[in-house]
Amino acid sequence: MKGQAVYIAVAALLAAAAASLSKPAFFLLVGYLLLLFFRRKHLLVPALAAATFFFAYVLIVDHHNKTTLSGGRHTFFIRFSAQPTIDGDRLQAPVKVGRERVQLRYMIRTPAEKEALQTHLVPGTVCRVAGTLERPMPSSNPYAFDYRRYLRLHRIHWLFFPEEIDLSACARDRPTMIEQLVSLREAGVRRIEDHLPPEAAGIAAALIYGERRQLDDSVLDGYQQLGLIHLLAISGGHVTLLVSAVFAIAIRLMTREAAVLTLMAALPVYAVLAGASPPVLRACMTGMIVLAVGWKKGTIHPLDALSWTALALFAFDPYMLWDVGFQLSFAVTFVLLVHFPALAARSMIGRLFETALAAQLAALPILLYHFYEISIWSVGLNVLFVPLYSFVILPLAFVVAALPFPPLVWLFSCLIELTNNVVRFFSVDHPLTIVLGRPEPWCLAVYVAAVVVALLLWERGQLFRGLAAVAMAMVLQLVSPYVDPKGEVTVLDVGQGDCLYIELPHRKAIYLIDTGGTPKIKGERWRERKRPFSVGRDVVVPFLKAQGVRTIDKLILTHDDADHIGAAPEVLKAVRVKEIITSPKALPAIQAMARPFSVPVAAASQGKRWEEDGMTFAVIHPEVGNQDDNNGSLVLFTRLGGLTWLFAGDIEKEAEQALIGIYPHLRADVLKVAHHGSKTSTTEMFLQAVKPRVAIISVGRSNRYGHPSPDVLARLKQQGAVIWRTDENGAIRYLYDRTSGTFQVMKP
Repeated sequence: MKGQAVYIAVAALLAAAAASLSKPAFFLLVGYLLLLFFRRKHLLVPALAAATFFFAYVLIVDHHNKTTLSGGRHTFFIRFSAQPTIDGDRLQAPVKVGRERVQLRYMIRTPAEKEALQTHLVPGTVCRVAGTLERPMPSSNPYAFDYRRYLRLHRIHWLFFPEEIDLSACARDRPTMIEQLVSLREAGVRRIEDHLPPEAAGIAAALIYGERRQLDDSVLDGYQQLGLIHLLAISGGHVTLLVSAVFAIAIRLMTREAAVLTLMAALPVYAVLAGASPPVLRACMTGMIVLAVGWKKGTIHPLDALSWTALALFAFDPYMLWDVGFQLSFAVTFVLLVHFPALAARSMIGRLFETALAAQLAALPILLYHFYEISIWSVGLNVLFVPLYSFVILPLAFVVAALPFPPLVWLFSCLIELTNNVVRFFSVDHPLTIVLGRPEPWCLAVYVAAVVVALLLWERGQLFRGLAAVAMAMVLQLVSPYVDPKGEVTVLDVGQGDCLYIELPHRKAIYLIDTGGTPKIKGERWRERKRPFSVGRDVVVPFLKAQGVRTIDKLILTHDDADHIGAAPEVLKAVRVKEIITSPKALPAIQAMARPFSVPVAAASQGKRWEEDGMTFAVIHPEVGNQDDNNGSLVLFTRLGGLTWLFAGDIEKEAEQALIGIYPHLRADVLKVAHHGSKTSTTEMFLQAVKPRVAIISVGRSNRYGHPSPDVLARLKQQGAVIWRTDENGAIRYLYDRTSGTFQVMKP
């Protein structure tokens, strides 16, 4: 029966997920097979066979995904199988070492070296290089990108840091066919960059070759935020357009059968030229299946073509299942194929709206899991952008890439400037997003059920009831933190800085103590990176959005050092802040920073207290009029989850002495160690007075200050305190209720 292969593909998908130690997927697989037993008995045996095969296959693949290399200094012959990525003074590339691949990272020393490396390191180049192998860092913050896992899913287990890349020790070997295609792709991208203005070149390279390096960050972020990023990913529409155009030309030069065979042979080549991402592979594989069936004068149900594509890609690389592009591509395509007959609008605009809405519903659970928010503008902008890209921008991109005549380049550039301005208008100037956070597994199941119900009701002509079901799922996620009796204290790993998140039970209030910050070191222009790491953008804001935080009740900035407040503007831009509290000395600087965001700022000093839900927060330092820097930091005392907490900012010896002089009976179960464990703080006298049982040190890995001081660590150990450090343990979380709680660390 046509369209039945999807049942086998779903079984394979769930089995692959279950084999990756996903308990929810295992229970879903069992439930799915039981459902087939009662409703589709004739499909139970093939589905069970597919599930068994892929479950075992994934276990075998994962078992053999190991390294034979060891850390430390080595001298290797490395082979560049892809074009290295050079960003500022950093060169990165996956390279082959024997039968393994490692991720090479190299710091370029001079502009001349940068130009030479860019010219000579092409696919097929082999170099003799000495360097150090190190393990990739795992995720150190909740919800953060896990680089170690990402590399492992690409069968890479090591980072390789060369001491030098000596081009005299390099030679070009005969490139493989894949390497030749990669070189051809790079040449095509550079041709576009040479003939088109930067913004237009970025869009054209993304549409033709799947290369986004030239795209402006604000534009790329805007496309993603507005749910338009699929337009910049090569997928079914691109391949259909290309295949149709080539086929129309080919049948005028050869027989239909020869044209079909030529296209079948050309699609794998185009997949490599287009970057071989999961959406590209899906589109090209589906095209090949449809062409193969058509070559035999047969027909295939679109769902069957999609299902066999999924099975083929699972077999090619089962890790592809965890790629967000793979998930979105298959989920949206599946829903559109199944739901297409229900699209009843007669006008083109109406049909576009219904298609965009169905795609948004299909993508909703995946988008929330990976990106934590949705844009209200998404459906409307897709109605505008999809036909514009499909019928104007995409064909024109191919034309200007092949024939960069000035009038065509001008027209294409004007269109890109217009669309980019629209994207910036709705994503930067007038954003309208709903931050929901990452759904828990139960909530994710509710979303999937709500989407299924919505589509079924839509098919019965009850669209608004269906949308109401999805809205109820969203409301359920929105209110869930407010019925949760658990609170949380999280010390984020922000490198050499401080950032502490406090959430009271039932989300009665949310406080953020400091924000961390990325030092801005002005260097030579050639060293500047396109998207340098930012603590606010890359750590703090994603954490807040993943938590579903839309409002911070108090942003407490202990003082105005950059490593404590540097990321505050990014937080203020992303999240509504009701009030900022800071030290007297930092007040003018913080007021100037907060003015564009219209957030009230108040200075706090010794004696200020506030109470929320029966929990008291007291500022116990500095005294009124204190204008010191570190010794003028805010020090906060409170009781949470049955423990007393002392957040000591960056105070040093003098302030510690003043504190225990004013509060001789000051005791704290948990001490946020002052000044990142500097030897000028956390004195023996202070520790003997406070007697902490737990000491938390927020400190950067391999920092240039030598924090934490060995003397401080020795004093804390002598006191008998359990020591947790963000550089070694990652984020430190305390989940608590009214009377007790549990500590968790990201890296035990």
